[in-house]
Amino acid sequence: MSEIVSMSSNFTGPIGALVMSFIAMSIVFLVIVGLMLVMVVTHKLVNASLSVKSSKNSIKESN
Repeated sequence: MSEIVSMSSNFTGPIGALVMSFIAMSIVFLVIVGLMLVMVVTHKLVNASLSVKSSKNSIKESN
């Protein structure tokens, strides 16, 4: 019967520590990039909404 090896045995020693830190930092930076993209999209949506509102106001004032 084959021996069941836990996943933690793959991350032992200095190499395992480096791999774990690389994985952790990758996750952190992916989350930061995701939040940055959410902020950029929100900013663009707000600017688009404001430009539509200002164009509607300028049309009403000219009539």
